[in-house]
Amino acid sequence: MTLNELIAAMQGAWYEPAAAFLILLLAAYGIGCLLLEKLGCRKDAHPGSGLLALVAGLDLLAVVFRLGDYAVIHLPAGVLYGAAAVPAVYGTCRLARRAAGFGREEWVLWGGVLILAGITAAPAFVPPFSWDEQSYQVALMYRYLEQGSTAVVADNPYSALSSMPHFLMLWGVRLGGVNFPRLLVLGCCLIAVPWIYLLLLRFGRKTALVLTAAFLLSPLTGGMWREVYLEPFILLNLLAGAQAVRVFRGRLLPLALLTGFFAGMAAAVKLTGGAASLALLCLFFCVLAFDRVPRRRAGFAFAWFAAAGLAAAVPFYLRPLLATGNPFYPFGAAYIDPAAPAAAVEVYHSLLGTSRFGLAGIGSFFSSWIIVAYRREIYDGYVLGWQFPVMLAIGAFAWYWAARRFRRKGLAFLWAAAGGVLFYLYWCVSSQQARFILPLFFPVLFLAASGLAWLPVRWRNAALAVIAAATLLSFQPEVWKNFYYAWRSMPVARQAPADFLRFADREKEYANLLDYIGRTLPEEAKVMLVFDRRGLYMPRRCVLGTPFFQEAFFTPVPGSPEEAYGELVRGGVDYIVILVGGESPRNPDPISDFDRENEQLTLHFLELLKREKLLFVPVPGSGRYRLLKVVR
Repeated sequence: MTLNELIAAMQGAWYEPAAAFLILLLAAYGIGCLLLEKLGCRKDAHPGSGLLALVAGLDLLAVVFRLGDYAVIHLPAGVLYGAAAVPAVYGTCRLARRAAGFGREEWVLWGGVLILAGITAAPAFVPPFSWDEQSYQVALMYRYLEQGSTAVVADNPYSALSSMPHFLMLWGVRLGGVNFPRLLVLGCCLIAVPWIYLLLLRFGRKTALVLTAAFLLSPLTGGMWREVYLEPFILLNLLAGAQAVRVFRGRLLPLALLTGFFAGMAAAVKLTGGAASLALLCLFFCVLAFDRVPRRRAGFAFAWFAAAGLAAAVPFYLRPLLATGNPFYPFGAAYIDPAAPAAAVEVYHSLLGTSRFGLAGIGSFFSSWIIVAYRREIYDGYVLGWQFPVMLAIGAFAWYWAARRFRRKGLAFLWAAAGGVLFYLYWCVSSQQARFILPLFFPVLFLAASGLAWLPVRWRNAALAVIAAATLLSFQPEVWKNFYYAWRSMPVARQAPADFLRFADREKEYANLLDYIGRTLPEEAKVMLVFDRRGLYMPRRCVLGTPFFQEAFFTPVPGSPEEAYGELVRGGVDYIVILVGGESPRNPDPISDFDRENEQLTLHFLELLKREKLLFVPVPGSGRYRLLKVVR
């Protein structure tokens, strides 16, 4: 099978991921509506309550797919579609009744969302090509389907992360193919934009419009829209927690259960989602303090909040706990056993997150919120734009100016402010990647909008003009041009996906190697990738063998060529794909700290080549990639 045939089969017809995506959203909406009604929410009581139902339903389905992952992988596709069709039909009926009651403003809002979807949809229907997508964000779904379970695989530590959205993607990939994950992320972004507008609308239409545009036109938002990242799921759960406060204010038990549930689901997305969980906890305390809930009642409410959060997060952290003894694997491995290979893997991945991103030292706490607006070279290629620090400064000033009006009640709002501060500090001390701070955009937007509401009209209009100017100053047309280029390349991406991958990946040598493997290697061959980890389009069974990136192979590096050969034989490896002469230019996370160990492994392979334990297989057009056959 050629690479072109492989990717075409993984994509399927364009309507397959679209159908799976639509059914998932409608089923989630139906389930969420039932949940909110059980908790006492009147039908469509507030603008945005429908989106609250949608996200609650998606979260519940993620839990179901996590606990029923075996069924998702092994049941026939028709059964999976049929099971989802029941709540989807109910959701369709509820949505139709809701749409029948739309006013002019709602039709304009959702019409704008549809136009935005038309502009930005193309990247969701081309083969995923980014490094992370080919390494784990999409690749792991196919690894799970291949092995018949979602068990943690020792050669890819990303499989041990909580990764709540991956279980939604697993269902979608099973039914809709390789394009589904991007389509799901696109849907999350399209949900977030109008929801932010609706949550800010209480502060005035003009304010909501300007600040929502500031979010939409941020270089970070446009950049993340095109690839599979998990931060939009954290943002949605943060928005859901804020919406739950609006809908269930005054009903303490359902408020505690829902905000706790969304806090737990934010943490279940990934470890950095814990920042959003802290923000929601502080928001919940803000409500308790503002409403002057008695301490005893507040204590019971917090207990329900914590119970709901644990119920949401535990299923996703239980999987790595049972597999490795560490729910946060590989992080924290050094505390469990400093001498274990997992501890070395933790060092490697800690360096991935901290060595190349952001600023170091105590000064980063005071300057990163400004630097992240424009210094893309020290972050992960993304920036937030000047509107982010401008809105933060305006919001802080406005609240300081208005604080004298609040007296004692104003102290309650310090809890909400503490949530934003904790989120920011969490980001500073973990991994200062710009995309990790995306969910903090909403607290900053809310801070600015609520602060502007206290200012005189003339001051407010001037502040909005400054925010709009900062947004336009930071606007990067090339980010949005990528959507145009995606539409232009759509015919090639669907009809000749291998050629598209060669162009989009900007490393045709690797694609040439994959094509050769698909055409010539035996179907039962097992291939090891060394110094690369893009296994999504590998036409044969694939494992990763980069030392210290994972612990299954060569961690630590063997002391002799014989030991290295023994690991290859025990692992059942038939072929090795190794990159020589330095890191791939496509690798966004090069780590030089392990160059010595990598060189040692390379020398072992060279010695095995001399002894004819490995054989060099020439591959035309493969550049610095080498294909080696293991001789038994």
